[in-house]
Amino acid sequence: MRRGGIALYRLRMKERSADPIMTVEPWTDSIRSDEPEQDRRTHGLLSRFVGSLSATGLARCGNLLGELAYRSDRRHRIIVQHNLKFAFPAWEEHRIAEVSRRVFHNIGRTLTEMVQCTQMSRSAIYARCQLKGEEHFQRALEAGRGIILVSAHLGNWEIGLQYLACHFGKRVHLVVRPLVPRRLDRWVNHARTRFGNHLISKKQAFPKMLKAIRGNGIVALMADLSSRKQSVPVDYFGRRARTSPAAAMLAARCRAPIIAAFTTRNPDGSFSINIPPPVAVQRSGNLKDDLKRNTQRITDIVEKAVREYPEQYLWMQKRWKEYYPHLYPGYRPRFTPLED
Repeated sequence: MRRGGIALYRLRMKERSADPIMTVEPWTDSIRSDEPEQDRRTHGLLSRFVGSLSATGLARCGNLLGELAYRSDRRHRIIVQHNLKFAFPAWEEHRIAEVSRRVFHNIGRTLTEMVQCTQMSRSAIYARCQLKGEEHFQRALEAGRGIILVSAHLGNWEIGLQYLACHFGKRVHLVVRPLVPRRLDRWVNHARTRFGNHLISKKQAFPKMLKAIRGNGIVALMADLSSRKQSVPVDYFGRRARTSPAAAMLAARCRAPIIAAFTTRNPDGSFSINIPPPVAVQRSGNLKDDLKRNTQRITDIVEKAVREYPEQYLWMQKRWKEYYPHLYPGYRPRFTPLED
């Protein structure tokens, strides 16, 4: 690397470290300058092609993509099937197989919808989404204490977060983890931020989330992820699991309301964004107990939404790996499994 390149790299790292919130500007050549021109043209053509599809054409394209993944990705197909059997022990094999296929179709449709979303205007996103429970979110905004927004990998969770930023005119700080490959990470981040949302890297995110909430901001967290470090035990579908108490800790530190929002797909390709009443946050003075109880209440709300739309949920996670590692063939836990 030349001296000028090294100096520019150090300057960028210094600027990034000085800003507690990682922001991603709209998709410009400067973001993707390390990509070949041919790749940029290919991505542009793909976005324009998918963007021109009708709702029916988009659904067919997404279902086809999901079907190809279902047939070829044996490892994740097994994880999905084992998770469904574990969560719904009364289901028969044919239902497990059918819902597993639809789970992959949902992922395929979510991906194609994300591509199309990069070509959609605010008004187009408005037209595709229906908001239910707006009054809960509006009251939380008017309280002026910030909002802790929890969601799950259900339906098309990405477009729902973009809609909320457009509808309420207030950016959402999204807590995210990097995606692999890096090119995909840049593309998804562009889609996430094109209407003003900001990204907070999940690594050492809590101080940044705290600052955003104390500035009357909205911080969005996925509340359905498995975690071994800095986690608390919860019951999820009647089984023990581990979940981060970050949302509950933010509520304890800032006294901000916890609002859930779930975006599910309707048969006609539109979306329903459902916002139930705020989580009833316990504040007993016993922080450890409060974190457990409030995290469990959040988990219960997530479970209720997933039970209603199991075919739209991302069952590809090893959600119960801390207590039931045997559920996932080939998985080798780095630590001794926890006792149920």
